[in-house]
Amino acid sequence: MKTVAKVFWLFGRSGAGKTTLGQRLCAGLRDRHIPVIYLDGDELRSRLCSDLGFKSEARLENHRRIAEIARLLNEQGLNVVVSTMAPEHLHRDLVGKILGRQLVWFYIHAPLAVCIERDPKGIYQRAKEGQIKLLIDYPFEPPRPQESGNQIDTSIQGIDDCYQTILEAAKVHLNDFAI
Repeated sequence: MKTVAKVFWLFGRSGAGKTTLGQRLCAGLRDRHIPVIYLDGDELRSRLCSDLGFKSEARLENHRRIAEIARLLNEQGLNVVVSTMAPEHLHRDLVGKILGRQLVWFYIHAPLAVCIERDPKGIYQRAKEGQIKLLIDYPFEPPRPQESGNQIDTSIQGIDDCYQTILEAAKVHLNDFAI
């Protein structure tokens, strides 16, 4: 039986825990000798997508580029873990169209107040000071049924429990691998 690689896309607000959980999932899969690469939305935005702004159209192009990279890597047999905000249905629809059945969504959630309190990258503070626009007031559209099969609320569970939940879900999708 041919092993089919997957794209595990973690999405949610800044500060919800996407990067932490995405990096942990990558490390966990590597520990199990499963080929995987991690694509962080913030890193890609500061490099490959540095020419884009933060309006909806630019965010859509950002997600298109990331999805195309993930698709190319996936076609080479690599599992891909992606962490981005993907705040609008429009963004997630495009990602789903590009990646198709290889895509597995993980909605990483924490209430906005918790994300603001955590603010690991100082983004909310910069938004409060007027240095960044379109963040706190930017609409975050909750997942629809096709995107919400794997919801992780990091304000309820500790990071270790959240990681175990994600790893268990990944195992189901990677049943061809010896996990």
